Amino acid sequence: MPFCGTSIDAMRRTVIHLSVAVVVCLLGGCHRESMEATVAGLVTLDGKAIGPGMIVFAPRGADKKPATGSVESDGTYMLMTSRAQGLATGTYQVAVSIREMPQNVKRGDRPPLGKSLIPEKYEESTTSGLEYEVRPGKNTINVELKRN
Repeated sequence: MPFCGTSIDAMRRTVIHLSVAVVVCLLGGCHRESMEATVAGLVTLDGKAIGPGMIVFAPRGADKKPATGSVESDGTYMLMTSRAQGLATGTYQVAVSIREMPQNVKRGDRPPLGKSLIPEKYEESTTSGLEYEVRPGKNTINVELKRN
């Protein structure tokens, strides 16, 4: 008897159950959403890197989820979708929020929303005028904001 007393029939049943589970997961959507693209880049205002803040890529199609990322103080960002790195391919409208950090906030207090450091039109994907095509694989998308 192989495997510490496990019968051949029990091993066959286990292999069959595991095989069925794998097929069900693959066909039934048990795998994570298709994230066939990654996006990273630099956010600039009038040619100079700006941050920290947030960036959102809102998909044009209703069947896709938005992707978000933190804009670091050096202006760099990388997108994630629901905690998974990357996003689906397609056309996205983009929103960026870069705000002044409030001063003298006590630990545990909810900080007030700081003054926007970029034109407010960029804070909504529908008014920003920023639209990008995300293709399969690695995408570098530099987001250039302008005051005028």
